Amino acid sequence: MGKYLARRILTTIPVLVGISFIVFALVSFAPGDSISLMLSNETVNVENVEKLKTELGLDRPWYIQYVMYMEKLLKGDMGRSVQFSRPVAEMIGEKIGNTFKLTIFSCLVSLCIAIPLGVLAAARRRSVFDYSATAIALVGVSMPSFYLGLLLILFFGLKLGWLPIRGLPTYDSTLFKQIRFLILPSITLGSSMAGILTRLTRATMIEALGQDFARTARAKGQSEIGVLFKHAFPNAFLPILTTFGMQFGSLLGGAVIIETIFSLPGLGMLAMNAVKFRDLPLIQGTVLIFAVCFVAVMLIVDILYVIIDPRIRYD
Repeated sequence: MGKYLARRILTTIPVLVGISFIVFALVSFAPGDSISLMLSNETVNVENVEKLKTELGLDRPWYIQYVMYMEKLLKGDMGRSVQFSRPVAEMIGEKIGNTFKLTIFSCLVSLCIAIPLGVLAAARRRSVFDYSATAIALVGVSMPSFYLGLLLILFFGLKLGWLPIRGLPTYDSTLFKQIRFLILPSITLGSSMAGILTRLTRATMIEALGQDFARTARAKGQSEIGVLFKHAFPNAFLPILTTFGMQFGSLLGGAVIIETIFSLPGLGMLAMNAVKFRDLPLIQGTVLIFAVCFVAVMLIVDILYVIIDPRIRYD
């Protein structure tokens, strides 16, 4: 296990280097004059432009700039925001916790909906419950998240007044209060994931229930619940785990829209503000963090594969 873990981490390093280069290229090769943008609130003249280029190393070849960028990145320096005049790493550190709370809570909501629906739909195949679960999953996959978010705000927030519709409480507030603010955004963000996992759980469970080990368990007198959760579900779990990891990355990307709709002060809203103000260093930093988080999640999924199923070997 230790050798596999070390080997898997080493294979991740080239991916991270490639991501860093793509993110670097977003700024270096972007159209327009980023220096003039940085000096937008000052007198833009040739002397100021050349001076700032020298300070930032932008007068050097692009590959030298990339080496300088990597040196700073390894020290935790992502540059300075043009619009807010603050270190990018500091701004990301303040917001990333809210995005992780939203994403993790969305995953929990999705799993709590998808796993029971998928398992029961497979157990009651071609029943009214099966057709209903399939229809719910189809709606979750098909409905745009921003449209669902607006419907939830209109109905549960404005009409019924049950739940808050914007912002997040401070960190010193109670857990219950924070959860209340996360319910609507989490349902909105996790609806698509819930639909995908419901359909996948149903399909993999139907396949597992048709295998010889399930028939043998029934022949030995195992109850149907035991067959479902002791024999079928563990064998159907690996495809669900893979899709869950990939969808977790999609949730991070979807957080950009959801945080904007619900005015959540997270990394997604920070990225939207960066694009709005053409703050290139901040765009660079947020995109890099989103990409690194996705790679980290997929690495964790690969490791869980080996832990859950010892038959899998990566030689």
